[in-house]
Amino acid sequence: MHTTHVLTSIILRDTLMIKHLGTKNMTLQDINIGNKDKIAIVAVGYNRLKSMQRLFYSLNNAQYDHDDIPLVISIDCSGDTELYDYVKEFKWSHGTKYVNIQEQRLGLKNHILQCGDLTRFFRAVIILEDDIFVSEFFYRYVEQAVDFYYDEDRVGGISLYQNEVMGNLPVIYMKDGSDTYLKQAPASWGECWTDKQWNRFREWYKCFKDEEFTILDIPEHIKQWAKAWSKYYYAFLKETNRYFVFPQVSHTTCFADAGENSSASSCLGQANLLMGKPEYQFNRFDDMVRYDSYDDNEAIYNWLRMTPDELCIDFRCNKVNIKKCRYLLTPAIKNFKVIRRFAMSMRPIELNIKYGIEGQDIFLYDTFDGNANAIEKALPLTIAFYHLRSFNFGLLKNYVLSFYKDAIKRKMSFIKKK
Repeated sequence: MHTTHVLTSIILRDTLMIKHLGTKNMTLQDINIGNKDKIAIVAVGYNRLKSMQRLFYSLNNAQYDHDDIPLVISIDCSGDTELYDYVKEFKWSHGTKYVNIQEQRLGLKNHILQCGDLTRFFRAVIILEDDIFVSEFFYRYVEQAVDFYYDEDRVGGISLYQNEVMGNLPVIYMKDGSDTYLKQAPASWGECWTDKQWNRFREWYKCFKDEEFTILDIPEHIKQWAKAWSKYYYAFLKETNRYFVFPQVSHTTCFADAGENSSASSCLGQANLLMGKPEYQFNRFDDMVRYDSYDDNEAIYNWLRMTPDELCIDFRCNKVNIKKCRYLLTPAIKNFKVIRRFAMSMRPIELNIKYGIEGQDIFLYDTFDGNANAIEKALPLTIAFYHLRSFNFGLLKNYVLSFYKDAIKRKMSFIKKK
């Protein structure tokens, strides 16, 4: 029999106070929520009813290999009684449901941190914000990935999402025959933490100071995020030399609905969702393809017989502060001596380096020979052609014109209101 509980308070030091519908408050031990062998699904919301309905539709229609899946619904305080009533009445057909409606506003960062703290009661938690939609096979993937990587200390989390865009450019990851790869970046559009992984992060978080971001070698724009929990996880992975496991095919997709952190919906978070029943193949940590926090394949250093201290990679030409390395690998036109030239033909881009495909698109510079202060030339159009391929440029022109017209209209409307 599947039951529903309403959580009425935040996680306390040693217990989670829970109010059963129609009964008195009970402790965690009283209702036996602390199933340490189970992986809980945690649905996170604030004030988007339609988004939550869509997420629940995908969850209820997913495939599960057993019928005792804990679902924790955590809603931040918004006063949206329609949403509150909906999550209380929602019928979860695959196990026990728990509802936690905050009495005071937490904000996104603290809300996600609190949801991660639920790992004290479960073997692992799957965090799904309300604008996520899951593959039918998401839970099977997580169960198998948790089993495989549970005792691997160097894994800091498991992503359900596969990035297809990074830094406003398409991104492709190298395929090695397995279903996962490593990246020194967290996922925020469907992520899983085991109790061990979350405890390591929480211990690190106690001592971390925001001023330490200035010396961390992670993308500069991430350091400027004001409300994001994920920038701290970036820092944790970097400082402790840990990685997230990512799937080669996404098990979640994101609608990026308009809400607290965005004024308009976007299709940029949509990913190619796994639709067929898979037979998963996982590799050991040391045998996995590995990317850094900038999405650069770390094997490039070995292919060029250089170390990260000697070589800086900047394929997307977006690194604000280029590391003070002697060598620089980039498509950007710099005023340094070129010691090797590569094509920008193969996909993913790093295969041009692996196989030494010669060309005039990617340059390996010696920064000790040249003028770092000289005016640089414009970025080559090959970057656009490489990523757009046969894209209809007439359509792109119309899109750009329409985008700027709408932006001007919004600006004028804002001025009139003032």
